[in-house]
Amino acid sequence: GCLRTFVYRHAGETPPGDVRLAAPFERTPWAGAIGLGDADGDGFWTVDVTLPPGEHAYKFIVDGQWSLDPDNPDVRDDGMGNSNSLARQTCPFTPDCLRDADCDAAAPLCRYYSCVDAEACRCPEGEVCDEAGRCVAPPECDDARPCDAPLVCRDGACGPECIDDTDCGDGELCRDLACVEPECMVDDDCDLAAEVCSAGLCAARPCRQQVFLYDAGGEDLSSVVIAGEFNGWTPDVAAGATPMRYVEALGAWFAVVELQNGPHAYKFVLTPTAGAVRWIADPAAARFEDDGFGGQNSVRDVDCPEEGPGVCGDLEAFDWHDAVMYFALIDRFYDSDGRSDPVPNASGGDAARGPSGQYAGGDLPGATAKLPYLDALGVTAVWLSAPYENRDAAGAAIDPASDPHTYSGYHGYWPSPDNIDYRDPDAPSPIPRVESRIGTSADLHAFVEAAHGSGIKVLFDYVMNHVDRDSGLYQAHPDWFATENGRFRLCGPENLWDDGVWGTLCAFTDYLPPFDFRNPAPRAWSVADALWWALEYGIDGYRLDAIKHVELSWLTELRSALNARVQDPDGGRFYLVGETFAYDDRDLLKRFVDPATKLDGQFDFPYKARLCEALFNKRMRLNDFAGWLDGNDGFYGPGALMTTWIGNHDIPRAIHFASGQIGDCRQGSHPGNGWTNDFPQPADAAAYERLGLAFVVMMTNPGIPLIYYGDEVGLAGGGDPDNRRMMPWDDGALLPPQRALRATVQALGRIRRDHKVLGRGRRITLSADEDTWVYRMSGCGDATPAVVVAINRADAERTVRVPAGAWQDLLADRPVAGGEVRLAARSALVLRPE
Repeated sequence: GCLRTFVYRHAGETPPGDVRLAAPFERTPWAGAIGLGDADGDGFWTVDVTLPPGEHAYKFIVDGQWSLDPDNPDVRDDGMGNSNSLARQTCPFTPDCLRDADCDAAAPLCRYYSCVDAEACRCPEGEVCDEAGRCVAPPECDDARPCDAPLVCRDGACGPECIDDTDCGDGELCRDLACVEPECMVDDDCDLAAEVCSAGLCAARPCRQQVFLYDAGGEDLSSVVIAGEFNGWTPDVAAGATPMRYVEALGAWFAVVELQNGPHAYKFVLTPTAGAVRWIADPAAARFEDDGFGGQNSVRDVDCPEEGPGVCGDLEAFDWHDAVMYFALIDRFYDSDGRSDPVPNASGGDAARGPSGQYAGGDLPGATAKLPYLDALGVTAVWLSAPYENRDAAGAAIDPASDPHTYSGYHGYWPSPDNIDYRDPDAPSPIPRVESRIGTSADLHAFVEAAHGSGIKVLFDYVMNHVDRDSGLYQAHPDWFATENGRFRLCGPENLWDDGVWGTLCAFTDYLPPFDFRNPAPRAWSVADALWWALEYGIDGYRLDAIKHVELSWLTELRSALNARVQDPDGGRFYLVGETFAYDDRDLLKRFVDPATKLDGQFDFPYKARLCEALFNKRMRLNDFAGWLDGNDGFYGPGALMTTWIGNHDIPRAIHFASGQIGDCRQGSHPGNGWTNDFPQPADAAAYERLGLAFVVMMTNPGIPLIYYGDEVGLAGGGDPDNRRMMPWDDGALLPPQRALRATVQALGRIRRDHKVLGRGRRITLSADEDTWVYRMSGCGDATPAVVVAINRADAERTVRVPAGAWQDLLADRPVAGGEVRLAARSALVLRPE
């Protein structure tokens, strides 16, 4: 090997106090024990390390914050939800420069060992460089890309021409976000026979408002009334007869009667100025019938379209767009009996307070007992961790060289099936088993039945990539699993996560043989297994683990089998949601999404990163986030339904991003943050308020919002497994801001449940700047009113403008007057018209 100088260039105004290098080539891998120095204070921190030629992953730790090398564009996925910078070492190591002072005037900047004449602006997918070299959302509109009406283009963003009448010129009205000249003040200003005046504009008269006209032919009448079956045949207006009035513009007597579908007999009752009152049939009627007195009644047949689902569908029926999903990791959720069954030799610890690789005792009866809690939280779908029989021995980490700990299968991701025969797919032999440490088949049935009884859908985590090496299936069919020269290729140590061939064939560890789904036999077995669990337990969907590491043919065959066997699922779909760990590659996520043949959606990793950057570390302006989100809503294609999220079991807990302890919104898990005591419960209420804002955005927008168990109280924890602590159930042990956050999430759950426009409607930004965002969710017609949401992420009060009128803040349950409204620091309003 030879010496290599690692350089960290600090670009901020305040210099760091400590910079360290973390890498697998340390004496203790990833310990972060190699310190860098900046003796001359020029902002370039350096350290010399002897390395052999080849590729070496690394990260910097700056004042305790783990980060990629900001100047190194070479980044690799480590397979655990994290990315590492990659150093390509050659010997001798001969860089052009190490710091700016090594460069000349023609190219005065040293950036990753090369002299350049200007800062490079490297932006993630979906962003562009602005003139100042910042990464921003691309312009949403310009002369070549106009906005869809009624929105107009201002400063590269589509927005409303107006919010209310005060935004328009003299005499103009704000209608559907555009300024228009009023057409009418009353119905008479419109075509009375066909139109009504609605909010200053002439609109088609509703079908059930039936118009009656009588042309008197010049006869001098003092009154005309309508008497019929619909008003008891009375000619007395005081008793319910319908009066008609003479309209000069129509040259006829005119009245409107609200009628239901069906035949309606009637007559006109004429009172001449001079002469006797007389009853006549309507000469213009389409048909007549005998009145029983030797005369005729006129008959009006009303056949209006039945009032069915509007543009947002049947608001009383379940729709996945309305769902709120909760992930319950069974072993860490609730222990109903105080017992656990540990696996020998797994690295233990107190899962109530920190990391542990051991079973902790949570079980299916415990999850069932907590369904009322989930219902009160507004949850309508539960994603359960994989309940299948799991490996019965401890196992090493994905990369033992960097993580010396051993683990049990408490998480459910090490399935250990028997050699199950699915030749009769409805009667497999032997019957697939539930993991005994979490419960029995009866317990799992009981959970699903109780959840359905509470109106909560159930998804299982399905693990299709691999099985346990000691499983009966592997022992009977070793030829079903991918090997090269008799051995498994390892994803992590061999850096095969993104390999064109082995990315779907490599093994996560040497005790988890990966299926070779190029072979139809294991593919058919796995699809049959997934179908059996779905039908046997009557579940409503699957979360499909690590879908990018599976042959696409497996997914299409699973969807085909589900389409054939699961008839008329509630909500119109058996919801398949995938996990593809990619924060900046939406095209990769999209490749697996097509509700008819593949996934309904994916966990939206790009969304999570940008939501975090918009609300937590503020590297993204709120107006930029709003613009990015407008482009993201329809990105994944027709019918796609993504799951939005801010926390999950593979990254550090959301509260530490919200508190600022973790500044990199893409940081995943690694031994340095997973096995540590460095992530105590934050005490500052501001962190919980920021996390609350993330839930406001998710709960008031399209997509299925996910609550990772414990995030509703801001549960602390670093990376895996510290992020999988036991769910705290003792309210007395929670901090006041934890309880306040849970109350916010509960309120949002109720609001989303009661206002279907939030999941099914269309979002229109009314205003947005660096720190505030006001948007309206609408588009479901009169059946559910529009909802206006106002957000202030700033650490100080801000003033925003909401549409004029009287509003009710659904979060605080208080009235709010439209116009200029003050928003407290890190707060939001969710407004419904009074």
